[in-house]
Amino acid sequence: MGYFNPELMKINLDQEEAIQIVKNYLKRLAETYEDKEYAVEDIERIYNEDTTCEDIDFILECKKLT
Repeated sequence: MGYFNPELMKINLDQEEAIQIVKNYLKRLAETYEDKEYAVEDIERIYNEDTTCEDIDFILECKKLT
């Protein structure tokens, strides 16, 4: 972990920070199965270096909410 991810670098986050933000959302705010499933998929994409623009939007929204 801790590699260079250009999508995360655009929003000044590293991999661990992004995963922690989404985990906090998952633990505190995700209510439906779909919310939880999407958050887990997002964490998986962050970990696998497959972060998309939609993932970045989701991470930023999670950051605002938590």
